[in-house]
Amino acid sequence: MSYVSYLLRRFAFAVFSVYAAATAMFAFTILQMRVILRQQLALLRWQGASEREIERFREAYLARRGLDRPLYEHYVDWLVDLTTLEWGQSIAYGEPVAAVLDGRVVTTLEYVVPGVLIAVALGVPLGVLAAFEKEGAVDWGARLSTYALLGIPVFMLITYVLAVVSPVRAGPAAGGGPFVHPQVIAAVAVAASLLAGQLRFSRSAVLDQTGREFVKMLRAKGISRLTLVKHVLRNAALPIVSLSLSELLAVLVLNIYVIENVLPIDGLARASLVAVDQGDMSLVTWTTLVIVFLGIAGSFLQDVLYGYLDPQVSVE
Repeated sequence: MSYVSYLLRRFAFAVFSVYAAATAMFAFTILQMRVILRQQLALLRWQGASEREIERFREAYLARRGLDRPLYEHYVDWLVDLTTLEWGQSIAYGEPVAAVLDGRVVTTLEYVVPGVLIAVALGVPLGVLAAFEKEGAVDWGARLSTYALLGIPVFMLITYVLAVVSPVRAGPAAGGGPFVHPQVIAAVAVAASLLAGQLRFSRSAVLDQTGREFVKMLRAKGISRLTLVKHVLRNAALPIVSLSLSELLAVLVLNIYVIENVLPIDGLARASLVAVDQGDMSLVTWTTLVIVFLGIAGSFLQDVLYGYLDPQVSVE
C-alpha cells in the first residue's frame, strides 16, 4: 500500500469517527432531554397540575426540541445540521451556535498552537540531551525541572505570572504590572504545562534506544555525536510522537478550561463554561463536539506522522 493510499484510508476513518462521535452525542442528548422531561413532568404532578396541563406541557416540550417526530428523522436532520453547520440557536448568546463559535475556536487555537510548538521545540531537544548526558548535570537539571513543572498546576502558574504582569491595560494609578497580552500568558501556560511531558517522553524514548546494539556498533565505529543523535532520534521518533500527542490532547482539553476561566480570553472553553452555567444545551453539545473533532484531527495528524516516520506502518 502506498503512502497516499494509507493517508486516504486514515482520512476516511477520521471522517467516520466524526460522524460516530456525533451519533454518540445525539443519543446522549436525546436521553438527557427525555430525563429532563420526566423530571419536569414529575414536578408538575407534585405541584398538583391536571393531566391535561401535563400533556400540553409534554407536547410543547417535545415540539420545541423536535422530539415529536420519528427518531430516525431527527437523527438524519442532526447529521445534515452537522455537515451544513446549522447547529441551532444559542440561548446564552442569543445567536446561532455556529456564529458563537466562529472566531472563538480560532481565539483558543491562537494560544494553544504556539504553546504546543514551544513545548515541543524545547522539550524534545532537552530530553535528547538529557538522555545522552545520563546522570550528568544536564540530566539532573532536566529531571528536577520536570518534577517542578509537574508539581505546579496551570492555574497556580498563571497566578504567579499575574502577580508580575497584567493581562489588561491599566494606567499607573491602577497599580498593575506591565501589560502582557493574555494570549501570550496563555501560550506560556500551555507550553509550561506540556514541556515536562515532552522532556520526559523524549528522554525515555532516547534512553530506550541508546542501549541497543546498533548504537554500540556506531559508537565503536567512532562516528560523531551529532550523527549518533540523528540515528537514535530517527528510531525514537515514533514513540515520541505517540506519547506526545496522547499527552497533548489529554492535557490541553483540561487546561484550556482553566486558562480561559482565569484569563480574559473569550475562546471555545469560555463559551462552553457560559453554556453550562446558563443551561444552554445546544451550545454545550456543540462545544463538546468541536473539542472531540479537534481530538480526531490530532489523531489523524498522528497517523500521518506515523506513516511518514515509519513506512512499514503504511504498508501493513
